Amino acid sequence: MREKQMNQLYLREFFGSILLYLMVLFPVTWIAKDMPDSITRTLLALTPMLPALGMLWAILRHFKRMDEYLRIWNLECISLAGALTAVFSLTYGFLEGVGFPRLSMFVIWGVFMGGWGIIACVRKSMEK
Repeated sequence: MREKQMNQLYLREFFGSILLYLMVLFPVTWIAKDMPDSITRTLLALTPMLPALGMLWAILRHFKRMDEYLRIWNLECISLAGALTAVFSLTYGFLEGVGFPRLSMFVIWGVFMGGWGIIACVRKSMEK
């Protein structure tokens, strides 16, 4: 499969999952916010994770379609993003110890995903 076709298929699968995620997220958030604490509310709050797993599935399928060079290149970007996230988490953990506000786990996710994207863009521009 050619790289352009491979990327188009990936984007279709990935953004299809994001669209489904958003279609589930907003109604579930609206319904769950007024419910009393219960197992039903917890399960309902986790419902958006089902389409989110579709994003993971799209990423895994994309990695399987890549040639070895691209797979290693992307895995290096992911490992650098993981290291960046670990350093951020450790640093901020010390700052929380001196009174900084606690952060949501969504911030950690954002640091990792943003780091992955930035590292990939910087590496790609350096290789031109």
